[in-house]
Amino acid sequence: MKNRDKEWKHIVQELLEAGREVAAWDYVTALRGPDVPCQWPVETVFTGPLRCKSMHQVVQNATDFERLSPESIVEAFEFVHEHRRKLLHYLVHVESAWRTLHRKVSLLLRGLISFTPPEDLESWAKEYKALVDEWLDRENAIDTGGQDG
Repeated sequence: MKNRDKEWKHIVQELLEAGREVAAWDYVTALRGPDVPCQWPVETVFTGPLRCKSMHQVVQNATDFERLSPESIVEAFEFVHEHRRKLLHYLVHVESAWRTLHRKVSLLLRGLISFTPPEDLESWAKEYKALVDEWLDRENAIDTGGQDG
């Protein structure tokens, strides 16, 4: 089953079965979303894909992420970068979750939350979308360095 078709609890189970308890904790804390009010696409862009297939209609999930326009993803990146101090706690949780799931997404998010402005947020947003889509299409939730099923 592809990650996009799993419920979040299946991802947790996969992490626990692999002996990745800390990664499971990082993942679950990222699922909560931001603790501070922010523009609507932020949670959809950064938390939605982690929730994969949600059975709850009001919770943003991978399907909502896939429906976003490229402009909405760029908008979320711009908002997050501009308000990264306010959103730092949330972003650290999201980055920590991706560290186990897809290392390249984690590295990209580290750059986004750093206090050095990125050169081109639009290309970063496009890369993020491509990497997240890649992960959603995988069957293994855990980054295995290209050895995924």
